[in-house]
Amino acid sequence: MRHVNMQGLTAPPAWAAKAKRTLDAVRAAVAADAEREFNSHWAEDAVRDLLLGLVGVKCWYCETLIVRADITVDHFRPKSEVLDVPGHLGYWWLAYEVSNYRIACKHCNSGGARYNGVREGRAKGSQFPLIGGTRARTSVDDLNSEQPLLLDPANHSDPDLLGFDSAGYARRSNTPYSSAETKRGLCRADETIRILALNDSHLVPLRSRLMREVTVLARYGDKTDIQQLIDDKVGPKAPYSSAAAMALALQRACDRPVAAPTTAATTPTPAVDPARSRVDLQGLLEHLDPDDLKAGITLTGRHEKKVHQAVLNHEGQINVLGRPWRTPTTAARAATGSNKIDGWDFWRLTIAGVEQTLAEFRATYFPPPAPA
Repeated sequence: MRHVNMQGLTAPPAWAAKAKRTLDAVRAAVAADAEREFNSHWAEDAVRDLLLGLVGVKCWYCETLIVRADITVDHFRPKSEVLDVPGHLGYWWLAYEVSNYRIACKHCNSGGARYNGVREGRAKGSQFPLIGGTRARTSVDDLNSEQPLLLDPANHSDPDLLGFDSAGYARRSNTPYSSAETKRGLCRADETIRILALNDSHLVPLRSRLMREVTVLARYGDKTDIQQLIDDKVGPKAPYSSAAAMALALQRACDRPVAAPTTAATTPTPAVDPARSRVDLQGLLEHLDPDDLKAGITLTGRHEKKVHQAVLNHEGQINVLGRPWRTPTTAARAATGSNKIDGWDFWRLTIAGVEQTLAEFRATYFPPPAPA
């Protein structure tokens, strides 16, 4: 996911006038509590070509090139309903607002992505969960009061939260968790990866190969023709260019000479951040047996009379059905398909013969904060 700058993007006057007439009819239907009819003006070339001109013909979420397939214009804030928010009529007043449009592939928008032949990810569709703030329900409500859970490619800071490992898996970058994430125990990057299936079986090997190619090319980057190949792979219109850019940055960092230490002082051990333990397990790994972690600690959870299993490894990742997750809640939601599960209460592990939830294990070392 790369940042897409939409500032200054305006719809053609003729299209805007037509869209206004349709929106006026929708507004009247809402006022009369009647059925609304949305004409799909967003699919017309007049506005779609404007969006495609920003970063080329690729999905803004997963960065896959859209070749010989329908190009979907997604409403970031869904127009007609909000999944899991009863009574919400959708952000109908934004149905023809160009700033609310995102280019999406079929898998990110409607589903169909697979992992080892099994469908995964609920796709974005009409989902628009919040991690904080007050949800807008009418056209006069302040959208800035909402804190979306899903990462938004049009928000300048959101793509920086998404990183990639050397195997091509999307993951959270090293950016610290926000206060909203620690309060809710959710990682925005992990939840976006889960919902959009950004680590499906097709994407991961493509990213991994691209990152290897860029790494090799970067070793010969002083040659003009090689540098052009690199530029082609990291340019904003290239597929998976954010992963390619990360591989390039890592290789260049490795190529820099290491500065000689100025003192003989040892580097202090970084302090454990208790707030991070509200979201992931990194701060708790030292309290587990290293040999058990190396072998993998079994976690179990029960949902709707079905028992789910996962494995916690020495990096703090929770492997569910062969897929690594960095946060207990997203791992639990990936296992069960439910958007409402708290992984800290869901997963259970056994320590010294005593079975306990992850929440109980965490409370032993990081007691819950006192009520405000």
